[in-house]
Amino acid sequence: MKDSNKHSILKTENLSIGYTNKKKKTVIASNLNIELQKGTFVCILGKNGIGKSTLLRTLSKVQPKLSGNVNIHGKDLNSFSEIELAKTMSLVLTEKLPESNLTVFELIALGRQPYTNWVGTLTKSDVDKIHKVMGLTKIEQLSKKKYYELSDGQLQRVLISRALAQETELIILDEPTAHLDVLHKMESFKLLKELASQLNKTVIVSSHEIHLALQTADELWLMTDKEFITGTPKDLIENKSVEKLFDSDTVHFDFKQQQFILKQK
Repeated sequence: MKDSNKHSILKTENLSIGYTNKKKKTVIASNLNIELQKGTFVCILGKNGIGKSTLLRTLSKVQPKLSGNVNIHGKDLNSFSEIELAKTMSLVLTEKLPESNLTVFELIALGRQPYTNWVGTLTKSDVDKIHKVMGLTKIEQLSKKKYYELSDGQLQRVLISRALAQETELIILDEPTAHLDVLHKMESFKLLKELASQLNKTVIVSSHEIHLALQTADELWLMTDKEFITGTPKDLIENKSVEKLFDSDTVHFDFKQQQFILKQK
């Protein structure tokens, strides 16, 4: 059971997200009012192109907001310096890693950069923390491997480990299981859930894995063409909000199976 006394770590007020190009403004979603408690595992669900990645990039200051406010611990996101933000929030985005000969240990060690002024050497404490997170994600045996030698599932655990090494309260991941098989998808969701519940991390994930999100998330953010809906999986299933994710003649939400299935002709 979640502690009702947990404080708000993330709050948005009338947030509008989208793009500005040559003085033209394209609004993806508007009037987003979110309040997220510390230690919560959140899944963002919605069809392709609905704006899940845009929302995550805006919440993490990778992309500017169009209007409204984003606050972390009650402080305006735009007032954070790069170092302050790097000690508060870690990201696992969908961009490919640049080519390099980094080992798994070295890649995870990059998560310590906010504490070594980006050019410093690792202390014994830094090294101990890196080994600790590899233990948490069960990848100690991969330490000396080159990262490009890893499977997709292994690499995803390494990137989550790098985020953990950064020692932030808030971890944001954009479709972290997109290229994984069923087993590794399930293992990844289980790991992210455990990070939130056992380490008191706030984890926000965008995903298309509706079935897994319904099983594991503390809170869902549903993005549809018409509205942005938040709530627990139980509440959003019972009030039929989950059905609004897809307006289609092809699929419907099966309440017994708790997933979308093909409509029978």
